[in-house]
Parts: sequence; C-alpha cells; structure tokens
Amino acid sequence: MADFVDKQFSKEEVAEKVLEQYDEEQTRIFYTYVMGGGGNDIHFGIYRDPTDGVKESANRTTEWMMTQMDMAKEITKDMHVLDVGSGHGGGSHAMAKKFGCKVTGINIGPGQNAMNVAKAKELGLGHLIDAVVGNINEPLPEEWTGKFDAIWSCEVLCHAGDKLALFKDLYRCLKPGGVFVFSDICGADGADEKALKAFTDRNATTFMGRPSQYIEYIKDSGFTYVNWWDGSNHLERYFRDMIKQIDDNREEMKSKGITDQYLDNWHGSLSERAAIQNEKGVFAWGVFVARKPEVEGKRWT
Repeated sequence: MADFVDKQFSKEEVAEKVLEQYDEEQTRIFYTYVMGGGGNDIHFGIYRDPTDGVKESANRTTEWMMTQMDMAKEITKDMHVLDVGSGHGGGSHAMAKKFGCKVTGINIGPGQNAMNVAKAKELGLGHLIDAVVGNINEPLPEEWTGKFDAIWSCEVLCHAGDKLALFKDLYRCLKPGGVFVFSDICGADGADEKALKAFTDRNATTFMGRPSQYIEYIKDSGFTYVNWWDGSNHLERYFRDMIKQIDDNREEMKSKGITDQYLDNWHGSLSERAAIQNEKGVFAWGVFVARKPEVEGKRWT
C-alpha cells in the first residue's frame, strides 16, 4: 500500500501514485475510518464543540465551504457544479442535497467513483450526481468549456503538478460569473519543504502550495480573488484525532486487510505532523474563493 517516504513526484508520475494512495481497496477502507469517521467527507475539519471528532469536524468543513460558495454566487437547483477530485463523494452529495443542483465529479479513482455513485443512489440523489474518471494533471475535456456554474475542490490541488495550468483550465470550464471554491492543505508561507516531510511521506504530492501562491494563481489565471479563510489552527487537533481513529479502530481495520505496518507508519507520521505543527506551525489549511468575471478581463471587486 501507499508509502512515499522521501519522495515527491513529477506531474507525469503523480497520477499513478494518487491511485495507489486513495483507490486501492485497503486505502479506501483506511480513509473511511481515519478521516471520514465512517462517513464520506474525507478531508480536514473545523471544530466548534469539545466533543467533535473527525466526522463532525469534516462535516462542518463541507457546510462552511458550501456557505462560502453560496455567498459568492447564489447556487440554485438549475445550476451545474463540477467537483474536482470528488473522492468518496461527500461534497457532491452535500451540494446536491442542499441546493438541488446537478453535480459532476471528476476523480482519478474508479473505485471511489463507484462508492460515490452508489451512495448517491442510496441517498435518493442519483439523478443529480455523476462521476467520471479523469486526471487533473491532464487538460479537462474540451466540451466542458463554459459548462459549469460553479467549481468545487476539497483538498485535491496538492496533487496537481502544475497548479497554475490547472487553474487556467478550471477558469475555461466556468461560465462567466461562475464561482470557484476550494480548500487545500499547504505549507505555511515561509515553511521549508523539508519541514513538510511528515505529510509528503504519506501523500502523493508534487510540491505543496502556499496560501500566498494560491492567491497569485487565482489572479494570474484570470479569476477575481474573493477571499481566503485561514483554518490552520484546526490542523493539529485533526492530526491527533486521526491518530485516535487509528488507535480506536485498529483491530477492525486489520480484519479488513490493513496491516499493522501500514497503520504504524501512518501513526508515526501523524505524530510527527502534530508535533511539528504545534512547535512550528509549518502547515496551513483553509478555504479559498474566486469568481470568473461576468465580462472577460473586467474584474469585479
């Protein structure tokens, strides 16, 4: 199973490694337990209550991202949203349920896509959701030009080899006036890439972006920058909650084929990650919002 110690990958290599990280059966099980808490929101979380765990906090992130998106552009049931790196489908399901809109996911893992679509049908949302296999390190389909009212991406862009090229492609796929909302884990501005080793050893990355870089990519690709909400203060607690999920669910995960070595590697990496975040704050995480101008070249403020 996925192990990327001392490795970062080229744009051409990373897709295969992302499949290894997320779409093997055992890794899908791992992420469902350790980040999803049994749910389909496989991403970092926002804490509001002392009793919140990974599932509750991840659900709050989804809700906050939907609020930010809807504030930048009202999302209605006649709209079509592109979910970039849709994974297990938690964001797609939430948007379809909240707004009644159609959601198309693009995701590299066919196994994850099958989980997404099956869950959507179970939730009565099958008529609103589809998921296609695609690689964000390759150009998006030409027929998607000007197709979507909104684009959503949750913790996927760290796997993009050329982030500016991807942003330009997403800009192309949006209708004029469309909104782009995304979250990602980054290196903090000023952080040395070597200090991020506790993350890159367990994740298929090219290089980790920085908040200031993402803001520049937004502007350089033609978008109007709206805001960046900094949730970095939630990361250490989430890392420690992931460790707790491993401890609490180890035997059940082992019964489903996950090895002690894999779990021990993750446990050690997460412990390092939490410690360095506490000591030096080298990781950043949050939500970015941008708009495509209604008129090409004329940005609104």
